[in-house]
Amino acid sequence: MTKSRVLVAVAVMLSFAALGAQPTPADGVVHLKLDKSTPEADQVLTAAPDRVVLDFSLAPELAVSRVVVSNGETDAKLGELKRSEDDETILWAGFEEPVADGMYTVNWTTSSGDGHPVRGEFSFTVSTGR
Repeated sequence: MTKSRVLVAVAVMLSFAALGAQPTPADGVVHLKLDKSTPEADQVLTAAPDRVVLDFSLAPELAVSRVVVSNGETDAKLGELKRSEDDETILWAGFEEPVADGMYTVNWTTSSGDGHPVRGEFSFTVSTGR
């Protein structure tokens, strides 16, 4: 790389820093990702959760979003997947029946406004001692 190209690259980086901006990925699009969940990944709960909450970095498209919670043998019965009234980046679904003790995997699929499909999974454990 020539000295002038290095200087241009440094100038661009300093410009982003001065503006407090973060450069976007190479394709120029910021993609949706799961920021946090309730229950949290790998969390051990002493009481059965009443819902699954997924908090994304961008607003997911509710119409194409799916959530399945399974203990490896059966899927838990979830109610309708909904968007939070207070925050458009949050989706949630309540359990129609309490889940029994055991390890559960949450599989989710969604898309943001750019149409890019995103999916992921995480596990949590319920251990009430019953």
